[in-house]
Amino acid sequence: MSTARRENFGSLLEPGLRKIFYETYDQIPSMIAELYNVQTTNNPFEKDQSIGTMGDFPKFEGTVEYDRPYEGFSKIYEFPEFAKGFRIERKLYDDDMYSIINKRPAGLAISAQRRRETDGAALFNNAFSSDHVGGDGVALCSTQHPSKAYIDTGGAEGIEHRSNMLTKALSHESLQEAKNHMRGYVDDRGGKILVQPDTLLVPVDLEEVAWELIQSDKKIDTADNNPNIHQGKYRLVVWDYLTNPDAWFLIDSKFSKMFLNWFDRIALEFAQEEEFDTLVAKFRAYMRYECGWSDWMWILGSDPNGG
Repeated sequence: MSTARRENFGSLLEPGLRKIFYETYDQIPSMIAELYNVQTTNNPFEKDQSIGTMGDFPKFEGTVEYDRPYEGFSKIYEFPEFAKGFRIERKLYDDDMYSIINKRPAGLAISAQRRRETDGAALFNNAFSSDHVGGDGVALCSTQHPSKAYIDTGGAEGIEHRSNMLTKALSHESLQEAKNHMRGYVDDRGGKILVQPDTLLVPVDLEEVAWELIQSDKKIDTADNNPNIHQGKYRLVVWDYLTNPDAWFLIDSKFSKMFLNWFDRIALEFAQEEEFDTLVAKFRAYMRYECGWSDWMWILGSDPNGG
């Protein structure tokens, strides 16, 4: 056995294990890019600032009326670190135990992807929780979203509170109510926002009823045989990481790509080093990211359990 083989087995293993790691990672389905605006950054933090809207466009009476939007709420992304690794003992390499060795980078890749999916879904799993609030101080889905215009003018201008939450089970009627509610969204000054919901996000438990609601040409669970207004109107996204079996979400994907953000500060990396004294090669994966939202107008959430 050559000196190089004895002393550098970790380096010899690294290319093959790296290939297994990234191939496994790339093959695991992810819903993050389906919903989030995924971006990369080289900054130590990112700040996303929502901006209020202009008032109504007035008739010209000889002098231009100047207006300014009220500064909205802010969200700061600070990128925590995530890391995990595994060890390969020298004797596994010498004895050609590749069936064992090759499982470790695959398992590490699955662990990394699971962490990202869990964090991405957590935003929706905590969407009704007062312990997880956005820049406006309330949960993502709430009946009490405050207006910055109202706050800054002491109630002289703007809408005090706005809602993007229901407490109804998924059905033909509740989906129609959610759509109409979103179409009625207004900005901080009461002006209409042209929200067009086009995505239905559900947990696995609601997949069948959601599919029937948006694919059937007739209303489901009725003998009237009326045409189904929801047919073909929505893209269905089923996320295994959603933990509330009854909660569902209606989304405007255009606005979600503006206000629902995922920042990768350090893309997932794979590295190796060998411990000379212990005859153990160490492999680790590392990444930094954070996700969040700067405005809520892209979503309506419904939790029949009351949020």
